[in-house]
Amino acid sequence: MKIFVITKKMLIIAAAVIFVAAAAVIIALSFSDGAVSPTSAMAQLEEYELEVLAGKKKELPVYSVERSDMKIAITVDAAWEDDKTQFILDTFDEYGVKATFFLCGYWTDKYPDDVKMIAERGHEIGNHSATHPHMNSISKEQMRKETVEYDDKIEKLAGKRCKVFRAPFGEYNDTVITTMRSLGYEVIQWDIDTMDTICKGGFWVNYL
Repeated sequence: MKIFVITKKMLIIAAAVIFVAAAAVIIALSFSDGAVSPTSAMAQLEEYELEVLAGKKKELPVYSVERSDMKIAITVDAAWEDDKTQFILDTFDEYGVKATFFLCGYWTDKYPDDVKMIAERGHEIGNHSATHPHMNSISKEQMRKETVEYDDKIEKLAGKRCKVFRAPFGEYNDTVITTMRSLGYEVIQWDIDTMDTICKGGFWVNYL
């Protein structure tokens, strides 16, 4: 058994570290999958800081998992066009890579053949919501419609239901996390962003 002694100084340092980490997360979110406005980002940061100082537990999505071998997980958010889908799939095949594609409902409706192709190539399909809403701002029933009902479409095209979910804009709170888990989804976040949504011509994707 390990015993940890926590002093007031340690608590102050821990709070400062968490504050800085939270700030970094919010800044990262402002440059990913649909920018978060500065006002919204500051509001999230202030709320997070108050809850941390109050000792309230925060629900968090999965950012990474511990492994004994050196491997990474590649995820793709499909919410816009499909001009790179074939190229991405061919590149994955060339290197024997399997990835997770988080699909939006309107993308699925527009490119059903791509959904089938992703599944046929052996990649995992994740739920990215039906309409790409701000999940923090909708009710639990709306969350269910955005995911569970949308999964019906995915199942018809891909042959199986989704087990993982990625929140649009990278936005989440305790309610989003707990609701998604109650619906049978594990919430997956990213820890490295290619920034292709803000780089003209997909420069960073091509560079990486």
